[in-house]
This record gives sequence, structure tokens and C-alpha cells, in this order.
Amino acid sequence: MTVSNFLDPIQTTKLVCMDRYLSEFIELYNSKKFPKVLLLNGKKGIGKFTLVIHFLNYIFTQNEKKPYNFENKLIDVDSLFYNQLLNGTNQDILIIQAEENKNVKIEDIRNLKSILSRSSLSGNPRFIIIDEVEFINQNSANALLKSLEEPTPNNFFILINNQQADLIKTISSRCLKSNIFLNSNESKTITNYLLENHNIDQIIDFNSDIAPGLYIRFNEIYSKFNIDINDEILIKINKLLKIYQKNKDKILISLILFLIDQYFLKLIKVNQKKLDFLLKIKSSIIRSINDFIYYNLNINSVLKSIEVQLKNV
Repeated sequence: MTVSNFLDPIQTTKLVCMDRYLSEFIELYNSKKFPKVLLLNGKKGIGKFTLVIHFLNYIFTQNEKKPYNFENKLIDVDSLFYNQLLNGTNQDILIIQAEENKNVKIEDIRNLKSILSRSSLSGNPRFIIIDEVEFINQNSANALLKSLEEPTPNNFFILINNQQADLIKTISSRCLKSNIFLNSNESKTITNYLLENHNIDQIIDFNSDIAPGLYIRFNEIYSKFNIDINDEILIKINKLLKIYQKNKDKILISLILFLIDQYFLKLIKVNQKKLDFLLKIKSSIIRSINDFIYYNLNINSVLKSIEVQLKNV
């Protein structure tokens, strides 16, 4: 299962509800105060990578015939820089991403060190984007640290932390941090924009607790795998775990955890007296899910365990 093209940050030509962050980045860059190592913290799916892509388009298209449309937050699809970014041919932009469902590879970090040891032929500033930096392991982190500690004057690192795992402290300590978040109205505005402009079936009720990107992916999963919104939670977990067992897509686990959270939230609302008990069961079920992922447990035994725990509520 792959991300739809319109959700690919590099191909997202319209920036919605991120004006304040984009303006802040541009102001810092123009005043030569942009940090050498910037860590963007925030939920997966709120648009952090998209924000970075628009920031880069603003910087690198100033001398083109049609520079970045800052007023409307629009990228010109005919832009030379934009098309180089799409094709991965711009030597001033290096993007490292965790492979789907895997850690950032140490080979990518070693190759990065080799590239950084050479000057940019263009003389332009060089930006290194590391997405899902929380999935960098200790070996890769050790290989990256020296570059973060001693960035050259023309190199800028932007690390994107989707907070899906604990970020290695030695990485975090080398960065200037910026927390990116959406309020309920912004989340709804972005979600509506995606729904209206990309012909997506809205299956799940809107919930501002879900990042817009995740909300769209969740609806895609329901549609693609014919999951009935009215099925009991155990049936949904069963289906999603079996799909995950085949393709190891982390987004499926995100959906399972969301469903568990919403299920227990409803139970707690009608039975406050059992709050501690329900939270204990919820934690136990989540632990079962995590154990299934990390220890590759037998799926039937995990599902049986979850079934027993759900019966207790």
C-alpha cells in the first residue's frame, strides 16, 4: 500500500494553514538567522514535510520567471527547481527518508557524509532533510552526529520528527527545536481541502484528534480493504492485523491504536467510575499490539488475548 500522490509532500503544490510557520522560516532565512540544525516536532500527517518543501521552493525559485507564489502559498508546477526536486536531480537538496516500515539506513548516512565533504558546485546553500528521524537507529545516529555538531556554513539540516518512536537523545540535543501543531479549526480546514479537491470517500467521522494526512489514509484503508465502519472493534483489529502481517505498513497500526483509543474513550464517558479499570485494560491491549509488532508473535494468540481482555469490559 503506497501513499497517494496528492499526499506526497514533494508533490503537494498547495500549502494550507501553515502560513505562520512558513513566514517564520522565511524571516529567519532572510535575516541569516535560520538554524543550522532544525528539528521539527509534531504529529505525523499534519504537513511538516510539505511545509519544508514550500520553504525550499520559496528560497530556490526567487530568480525564476515565476517564483513561489507566497500570497497564495502555491508552487508553480513548471518551475525548474520544483521539477528537479520531483526527479531527485537537484544537488542542493538531499532528502533521506526511512524506507517504508524500516529504519533510516546507515548507508544513506555514510553517503551523506561523503557528499557533505565536498563543496556544492552551484555555490547555493545546501539543505539536508531527514524525514522520520525518530526511526534512525543508534549506529546511524553515531554516524550522523559529527555532521550535526560541525555543520559547514553553507549546509542546513532539517530533521522531521513524527513522534512515532522515541528520538535518540544525542540527536535531539544537537538541534534547535520547533513544535508544529494544528488547532481544531486548522485541522478541519486542511481535511476538508483534501476531501474536496481529491475525490475521497469520507467513511470515518471527522475527528480533529486525527492529523489530516492520517485521516485521509485511514479512509483509504477502509475503502481499499472493505472494512465495515459498523463492525465490532475486535473484527476490525483482526482484519487490520492480518493486513499488517502481509505488508508491514505502520499506518495500519496507527489506525488500530486510534480505534482502540476511541473505543475506550466512549466507554469511559458512560462509566467514569470504572476509569482506572478501563485504562488498565486499554494499556494491556496496546501492549499486546506492540508485542505483536516487536516480537513477531503468533497473530492468533494475540487476537485471542485481545478478545479475552475486551470481554472483561
